[in-house]
Amino acid sequence: MPAHEVLESARAQAEMSFDELWMAYYALGGWAPPELVRAYLDGSSTASVDYDVLAHAINERVTARGGDHPVPYRDDLEPRPGSGGGD
Repeated sequence: MPAHEVLESARAQAEMSFDELWMAYYALGGWAPPELVRAYLDGSSTASVDYDVLAHAINERVTARGGDHPVPYRDDLEPRPGSGGGD
């Protein structure tokens, strides 16, 4: 699953509105404006956003509700070079 789909799926499962996500992202140091984050999440842009900050914002919401971290961070999402493709 592409990174943007991981985030968007987790956002929906966390019952977090886009505005709540963006405000949490910004509070954690995210720099991208809302329209860029929205375009990234819906797959219409491949512009660089800080995936890990978005993941952290969602994970904070889930843990505040008593859950575990459902969103993997970037290093855990993609196989590392020379790792054998994640076997």
